[in-house]
Amino acid sequence: MFASRFAKLVGQNKGAWRVGMAVVVGGVTFKVVYFNFSRGLMVDNDHQRHIQATEHLRGAREFGSKMAKEREDKATPLTPEQKEQLQEYLQLLREAQPDVYPKESKRWE
Repeated sequence: MFASRFAKLVGQNKGAWRVGMAVVVGGVTFKVVYFNFSRGLMVDNDHQRHIQATEHLRGAREFGSKMAKEREDKATPLTPEQKEQLQEYLQLLREAQPDVYPKESKRWE
């Protein structure tokens, strides 16, 4: 009984159903096209930003290595006594702060 009534209503309102389906299909088509378009813009923008960031990182690494080399060249070499004192100090740090130096303090071994 319900099916026959529904079939009558659909038959009487074919134009309204067609308009409704056209609106749904048009909306879905618009969403798909807009999504693909905006995704393309975002991917292109991200690609450009990645290229710029990679170049900036390369430049920063070069600058950092150059500055480190200059610092090493300017620094006076340590005497054997100073090297020994430095190693003792580092050992004290490892023992006093095992969370900072877990591997060196043999905490995980």
